[in-house]
Amino acid sequence: MNIQIAADKTPQAKEVSGDKRTRKSESVFQDLKGRILTGQLRQDSPMTEQSLAKDYACSQSTIREALMLLQEGGLVVRKGYQGTFVTDPSVSEALLLLRLRVNLETTGIMEAVKKITPCKLAELRDLDRQFVEARSQRDVFTCSEIDRDFHLQIFKLAGMPALDSMLVRTLMMLQRIMLPNPRPDEAWTHPDIVQHDLLLDALEARNDKAAVKALKDHVFSSATLLAKQYYGRDPVALRALCEREPDQVVLEGL
Repeated sequence: MNIQIAADKTPQAKEVSGDKRTRKSESVFQDLKGRILTGQLRQDSPMTEQSLAKDYACSQSTIREALMLLQEGGLVVRKGYQGTFVTDPSVSEALLLLRLRVNLETTGIMEAVKKITPCKLAELRDLDRQFVEARSQRDVFTCSEIDRDFHLQIFKLAGMPALDSMLVRTLMMLQRIMLPNPRPDEAWTHPDIVQHDLLLDALEARNDKAAVKALKDHVFSSATLLAKQYYGRDPVALRALCEREPDQVVLEGL
């Protein structure tokens, strides 16, 4: 493994604790997260604290902090002396994560409709503009960061902070499932996904039913476009599966 980052290449011997190490661990976390979400690091690429410390020119304690952040996001699993591995969700886990996302965000957006303000709506539309621009550049990682922030900002309007971290982890894991997969050119230029603007229009109109429909259409169309091996090709069938009672769902897949 030979990883290079631009930020803070201070030699290990001069590294100090406190804010400097925190900044370094955040830099390492962001770099590794980007490599995982874009498929550069996969489940067959074990990482060790020793090798990462050498690659990033920092201490193992700094690396340990970064790996803990990745673990909190569900992107890696640590296996003691074997090293740290990128997670490899099963079809069952992928379906359950999608159900969890839909349940959380559906509840959240019904509250967000009541609390949306012109200022917040403008912020969300600006985020969507940034997302569209990043997509035009085919920047997978920036798209993932903006999209996750977009959905989290809407959920925060619901005022359920105890669930914020749960949604963060769920979205991160779903991005791990969807983003590393190769996509055809038309998936960038003319993606068959229900876009954010329909969701924003429903929020602006304070129409909770339209907001829920736009959200679900967006989530299920994204899943079937970006992760067919987990979710199949039909967003309508996927929605029907996810909306059935848990004991009726066949977790082996579509």
